[in-house]
Amino acid sequence: MSKSEKKLNTGFYEIFKEKLVKQKEELKRELKLAKSERRREWLKSQLKQAKSMRDLLKEMEKQMGKLTHCPKCGEHL
Repeated sequence: MSKSEKKLNTGFYEIFKEKLVKQKEELKRELKLAKSERRREWLKSQLKQAKSMRDLLKEMEKQMGKLTHCPKCGEHL
């Protein structure tokens, strides 16, 4: 079974989505700080985790058949 054929448990979709929203808020707060005051390692790890969560949510949406973006122009619906 290849990675694209893997079935995902979509029951946790809303929980993961909420976690991503909270993560983005934390990242925005951290980025508002002066560059010298930022926690660089924490910021890098959080960005990496947020990107993987975003990709996971996109895969879940694809599996559930949710259209969040127009397939033609890419505009958010």
